[in-house]
Amino acid sequence: MSELVLETAQLTKTFGKKKAVNGVSLHVEKGSVYGFIGKNGAGKTTFMKMVCGLSAPTSGSMTIFGQTGAGIKNIRHKIGCLIEDPGIFPKLSAFENLRLKCLAMGCYDKDYINGLLEKVGLGDTGKKHAGRFSLGMRQRLGIAMALVGEPELLVLDEPINGLDPQGIAEVRETIHSLSEGSGITILISSHILDELAKIATHYGIINEGVLIKEMSAEEMLEARTDGIDIRIDNFGKASEVLGNMGLSFRLLEPFHISVDADKQRAAEINRALVTGGVEVSELVIHSEDLESYYLKLTGGVQNA
Repeated sequence: MSELVLETAQLTKTFGKKKAVNGVSLHVEKGSVYGFIGKNGAGKTTFMKMVCGLSAPTSGSMTIFGQTGAGIKNIRHKIGCLIEDPGIFPKLSAFENLRLKCLAMGCYDKDYINGLLEKVGLGDTGKKHAGRFSLGMRQRLGIAMALVGEPELLVLDEPINGLDPQGIAEVRETIHSLSEGSGITILISSHILDELAKIATHYGIINEGVLIKEMSAEEMLEARTDGIDIRIDNFGKASEVLGNMGLSFRLLEPFHISVDADKQRAAEINRALVTGGVEVSELVIHSEDLESYYLKLTGGVQNA
């Protein structure tokens, strides 16, 4: 079994009568990029704050780097956090912002600061004020600040939220390099699920404070169903042929249907339709994306 960096057991946080986090038992393996998925208010940020020591659990327990209870305070230096706003001084440069964080943690090495800036792709920003940075650059500076002290676990809450495509790509590449190049274990939440799918090795899906499912990226890929989109000339005939094959399908638009079937059956379905007098002008195989799979597990778009 892989070594666990973080494990929670029935972790719960209550605000009044509401359980923001409800009995969550989550497992983060060493070296993984754990994608934490959930809608706004699902409990992601509250859970992450408890992991980072910014909020105390109402009940349940955590084990982090083998320490639990009061022992966790001894390994807090191994955890870097970027929760909500990065807390950047807009009239200071990236170097000056990072220097303040380093000084607070007893580090006075300019080369160390420059190394962190290089690590997140901000080594050439010079004296430019952080207030003039793009959102993506500010998020990368926030990640650099979270890396002060060489943490082994990095907790990132929605680091790509609100970014443009360029900013998303920059932050994604930074996270990928930290995971692959530095071996840092990363717990990351995001609303942009297709982007998360490009870097996550494991997933945890939370809904209304409850952890619904944990799985690896490979298990997630296997669980997501294939589909076949077909353009036809006669919906009535196509319905009869597909019904006789025991296949479920839906009409996307006139003369365009989506069949719930494994991609291995594409040729068989095409032959059956043509034999049944249906003209097939286009057939496209697709796999269910992460967002669709998430919505299926959590009860559909009305609950997202």
